[in-house]
Amino acid sequence: MKAIKDLERLEQFDRWLASPQGVQLAERECAAVSELAPERYFPVAAQFGVTGSDLLVDVNAGRRVRVTAPGEHVPEGAVFSDFHALPFGHHSIDLAVLPHTLDFVADPHALLRELTEAMAPDGHILIIGFQPYSLWGARKWLWLPRDVVPWCGHFFSTSRIQDWLSLMGYRVRSGKMLVYRPPIFRQGVHEKLAFLERAGDRWWPMFGAVYMIHAQLETMRMIPLRPLFRTARLKQKFTQPAARRLRSTHSSQRP
Repeated sequence: MKAIKDLERLEQFDRWLASPQGVQLAERECAAVSELAPERYFPVAAQFGVTGSDLLVDVNAGRRVRVTAPGEHVPEGAVFSDFHALPFGHHSIDLAVLPHTLDFVADPHALLRELTEAMAPDGHILIIGFQPYSLWGARKWLWLPRDVVPWCGHFFSTSRIQDWLSLMGYRVRSGKMLVYRPPIFRQGVHEKLAFLERAGDRWWPMFGAVYMIHAQLETMRMIPLRPLFRTARLKQKFTQPAARRLRSTHSSQRP
C-alpha cells in the first residue's frame, strides 16, 4: 500500500512539473544542483523519485540511475523500486539526489535508512524539498485544497531533515534556499514580483519556499597506535643522563 501511495503522489508531482510553474522550478533546481554538487567524479549517481526532470545531467558520473516507484508509467531508462526496500547493495551509491522525494513518500525516514545502507563510504546526498516557513508553506496551511500537489507534500523543516541526517551519520556540507515569490502563477503578477527573489536572497534567506541540503556520510577510520608501555620504556632508557649510562655500563663490565 505504501508503494502505491508513493507512486500516486510522485506521478501527480511529475505532472505538475510539466506545467509552466513546474518547469520553471525544475530549471532553477537543476542549476542549483550543479552549484552544490561536489566537482568530482562519481562512479554511480542515482536520482530517487520524480523522473520528469533530470537533475543528474551536469553531474560527472560513470553511471547515472533514476529510480522511481513501481507503476505502469515508468519512463525508459528508469528503474522502479519500492522505496522501503531499495535494490542496491552496500556501498554501491556515491551520489544520491532526492528532488522532493521526502515530501511525497509515505515513510521518508525509512527511505533515508535504506539509502544510507547503500551509500558508499564518504558518499554524498543532495536533498531538495518544500519548507513550511515560507509563503508557499503559508499557502499550504491557510488555503484549501490541500490534497493536490504540491500542497499535499509533507513540507518538512530544514532542522528536522538535518536531525535525521545527523542521526544517520551524515555531516551537512552546504545548503541553499530558492523561490521567495508567493505561489501566484498568473504571468503578469509573477513577473512583477521578480524583485522578491533578489531581496529574499539578501534579507530573509531562510524563508525560501525550497531548501537544498548537501550532506556527506562520515566514515570512521581506525588509526593503529603503538603500545604505550613499550614507548614509555624506550623513552625512559634513552632519556637518562649520559654519565649515568656510562657508570651503569662500566659497573656491568667489572668481574
